[in-house]
Amino acid sequence: MKSMFFLIGLAWGAVAAPQPGQVQVVEGVPQHEVTGYTPPADGTVLQAAPRHIILMIGDGMSTEHIAAAWVCNGGKLNMDSLPYTGWCRTFSANRLITDSAAAGTALACGAKTNNGMLGITPAGQVLPSLCVRLSAPPYGKQCGLVVTKTITDATPAAFYAHVPGRKLTSVIAQQLEQAGLRYLAGGGKGAFSAARLEKMKSAPGAVVSLCAEGDCPYAAERGNMLEEETHRALACLEAAPQGFFLMIEGSKIDSASHDTHLGRAVEEVLDFDRALGVVLRWMQKHPDTLLIVTADHQTGGLVILDGNVAAGRVKASFATSAHTGIVVPVLAAGARACLFSGVMDNTQIPARIMQAVEK
Repeated sequence: MKSMFFLIGLAWGAVAAPQPGQVQVVEGVPQHEVTGYTPPADGTVLQAAPRHIILMIGDGMSTEHIAAAWVCNGGKLNMDSLPYTGWCRTFSANRLITDSAAAGTALACGAKTNNGMLGITPAGQVLPSLCVRLSAPPYGKQCGLVVTKTITDATPAAFYAHVPGRKLTSVIAQQLEQAGLRYLAGGGKGAFSAARLEKMKSAPGAVVSLCAEGDCPYAAERGNMLEEETHRALACLEAAPQGFFLMIEGSKIDSASHDTHLGRAVEEVLDFDRALGVVLRWMQKHPDTLLIVTADHQTGGLVILDGNVAAGRVKASFATSAHTGIVVPVLAAGARACLFSGVMDNTQIPARIMQAVEK
């Protein structure tokens, strides 16, 4: 997957890494066809409690990221077809500008915490995540995580870990071993000994697919890993007797945006959208599914300055290499997706998921 990157008319490889405020032009990114979402003819299935719940998180992804990817893909994305839309506020318990740990905790556990904390309140109280709540009676759902950074990184860790600091990787890894998740995919082999990995893989029914010692490479180097792992996770979990909960993260949208690298950010959003296409094709045969697509926060303050949809070319700049405090999009489809429209706090997303699964 190769792309052509240009900075103010100069070949990308001939210039220094971009800095905030520099204008970048991206074109020639390979485009993909979209699947789209077609609601089932029998609308009653959309009114019933969902059997399966899929939460897709574009780490650092804003409407501007989506718009830049839309232009580069010729004016079409799978995200365009999701019928319910809303906005999500992302502030943490102690900062207007959240980090991924606090934002992940809000999305996983439905409560605010301080930046850097995972799965606990600022006072240290343990917060049950969606994985814990949905796997317990009466729901009994199997759970999985698919990411493109390490499986112990802040966002996925918020769904199983309870630590005061996101950098406590060894503790987070130990807690993951005990979490009882059915499907795990991403990077992060380096956090586990060979013996511990084998123990995790030998758990009844468990699938552990860690493809890199640390973070997975960027999309241009890792190929279609996110699509493949999404497909495998769905195939593995769809037979769960009482359904499943699956979190899929496009983790490196955030990394590319911290680097203020527009080309990589666009490729990561398009990679995320292709994984969404896998989900939407699967949902056509499994309409009793609730799908939510959102972000944990915005990264980079991306501003689109110009472009050409027919040419797949966009001109934009990043205002910062840090997170910002603006609202992020919420898109939803499937069973009881109507719960996810309007303006909401990030803690309301898991609350509304739990509302959706009530009979």
